[in-house]
Amino acid sequence: MRKYVLVGLVLGTVCLFMPLALVMALAALAPGTSSGSSTSLTSEPARVTGIPDDYLRLYVAAARTCSGLGWHVLAGIGKIETNHGRSNLPGVHSGTNFAGAAGPMQFLISTWGGQPKIRTSSGAHGYATDGDGDGWGDVYNPADAIFAAAKYLCAAGVDDIRRAVYAYNHSWAYVDNVLSAAAQYLAQTQPVDGDSTSGTLNPEQPSGAERITPRMRTVRDLIRAQFHLSYAIGCYRADGAIRGGGEHPRGRACDFMVVPQGGRLPSASQQALGDAIAAWAQGHARQLGIYYVIWKQHIWNPSRANEGWRLMNDRGSITDNHYDHVHISVL
Repeated sequence: MRKYVLVGLVLGTVCLFMPLALVMALAALAPGTSSGSSTSLTSEPARVTGIPDDYLRLYVAAARTCSGLGWHVLAGIGKIETNHGRSNLPGVHSGTNFAGAAGPMQFLISTWGGQPKIRTSSGAHGYATDGDGDGWGDVYNPADAIFAAAKYLCAAGVDDIRRAVYAYNHSWAYVDNVLSAAAQYLAQTQPVDGDSTSGTLNPEQPSGAERITPRMRTVRDLIRAQFHLSYAIGCYRADGAIRGGGEHPRGRACDFMVVPQGGRLPSASQQALGDAIAAWAQGHARQLGIYYVIWKQHIWNPSRANEGWRLMNDRGSITDNHYDHVHISVL
């Protein structure tokens, strides 16, 4: 049995907060990077269909305050909660809704700090955040609300983004809706050019208890949200089981099981699930920095896409030949 570090919740992820003007200035000096990484997954698009430009800039800037948090996750929350502040439902622009939530990111007033507008220098408790540097945490101010949402997710632990979003709103259906919207926004970002030999993508180091890279974590979470997977996802393991160790020990690979127990051939519906995951990975490979995909003893690389799926040598078992899981590695 292969031993992986599986999904877990890590609390207390460090958040670094600074005025929005300073964050944006740093962004201008170092485009396309985020704290602790240089990855296309958190690259900063100039425009995304469906997101107002001012909100997009805030999502990108706020995500930079929490290492490992993607702007697209904040955008997914903003979409589901209030359509990026464009909803006219009660509580969005004034007052609260039936549950006591307010503002474009729908914070409970009690969670915010007890009142909608708080002077942040007063030492008040809660998640009230000054996102625009005016000295106030105003739940109806998009900058303050979005930076506060980043703070909340960071405290919940973005190593497992599903649990972090669940902490934001205790509904797994909500989590699926948010991450589905996030995936659609991320898919609009510019493709990644090149492969592992071109040097256009900087390698990342594993982080968190799961010991996988931010790029791999994003791919895993997007696939899990897209396909509502109920079977195991195995990522880091010390033994790569192939010459040179492979990508698992580097935290750059995950195996997406399509059967409840390894070593069994998939049913027709399970095989269809694997086909769908593999096809999704192909379709998003350049946006997400996917290095290669292995499924049913065949391998596919975006850098050799014109060759299609290439047959691999027989490794002797259902699992080693990747009939019970889809293997995805990232750059």
